[in-house]
Amino acid sequence: MFEIPLPFVVALLLAILLVRLTLRGPAGPVGRSMRIFVAASLALVIMVGLRWQFDLLVFRFLRPLFAAMLPPIAWICFAALGSEERSQTRWRWLHIIPVLAIFIASLTWRKWHIQVDFLISVEFAGYGIALMILASRGEDRFAQARLGDIGSVRGIVAVVGGALIFSGLVDGLIALDFSITQGTNVTTIVGYAQLVVLVVLALLMVRLERLSPQTTQLTDSVTEPALAQHKDDRKDNNDIAGDDAILAAIDEVMRTQHLYRDPDLTLDRLARRVVIPARQISGAINRRFGRNVSQVVNEYRVAEAQILLQTTAKPVTEIMFDCGFQTKSNFNREFGRVTGMGPRAYRDADPSSDQLAPDQPFGPIRKLFLENAESRE
Repeated sequence: MFEIPLPFVVALLLAILLVRLTLRGPAGPVGRSMRIFVAASLALVIMVGLRWQFDLLVFRFLRPLFAAMLPPIAWICFAALGSEERSQTRWRWLHIIPVLAIFIASLTWRKWHIQVDFLISVEFAGYGIALMILASRGEDRFAQARLGDIGSVRGIVAVVGGALIFSGLVDGLIALDFSITQGTNVTTIVGYAQLVVLVVLALLMVRLERLSPQTTQLTDSVTEPALAQHKDDRKDNNDIAGDDAILAAIDEVMRTQHLYRDPDLTLDRLARRVVIPARQISGAINRRFGRNVSQVVNEYRVAEAQILLQTTAKPVTEIMFDCGFQTKSNFNREFGRVTGMGPRAYRDADPSSDQLAPDQPFGPIRKLFLENAESRE
């Protein structure tokens, strides 16, 4: 009976995912990085299959080299979700160093007998820890992800980091097995551990496709002088006056341009529109509200939803989409967080006396400014 080796079955799955990403995936740096990552995973799986199926010298040499390239590609993929000024770092070339180190170790193995699998283990673990740290950082590290999806993206990055750490442990077991049993159990270890991790990584990238905006090409431009001025004033932005100036700029574009209605709104897009770096926006909102950017943007959406619920007969679902929400669960959760009741219950209740006009949603920032003014009186 004809049997297809497990690595090539996995390779077929990855090839299907790569085609799907190419035809239906997001554009821009995020989509490009995702396709490169899945392609690298596909190449590695094929190389692993060839290595253990035919055991030729050329495949023994190429397998660790292909493996060494995967963690840097994973890092670059998720780094592309940061603000543009972060993602275009000039230090990206440093990621070639571990690949070169493993290449040299493989090339000189007969002379120096360096444990190549141990080096791969260290590399995978190091990049895995770095991704775990990245997942715990501020919102500006995921500025090109939709604001409502940042929490989910962080979870994905953490899982990918954990998967790389696990894969590093697997490579460590391979190195240990070679030193003790001359590689007797390597085939089993590779077949049931490393390939599973690669499939999980690829599936997580497809999940990330659903979370990312369908395009990352923005028409808003940021001039260098404006950015330089904000960077020079970074220390001043740490006080309340500086934070309030940033909040006022955000409130202006939210009220006049209804930016919150864009369901694919990202922190990077907001930063471009107000010409303020994403990190300063995230810091100002966190300090003044004690909440994240996504929650504040959702409060603008809820504010307009309150108006539409009281002044129109539109269905709740239509209002949800008009205000920028994409899922009913998120809409109900955020509406309840802000108002203490569900949308239908709010519509059935008596209109509040301070109801604003539909084209002038009150918004959390203006409410904060009003409360501060009243407290000073």
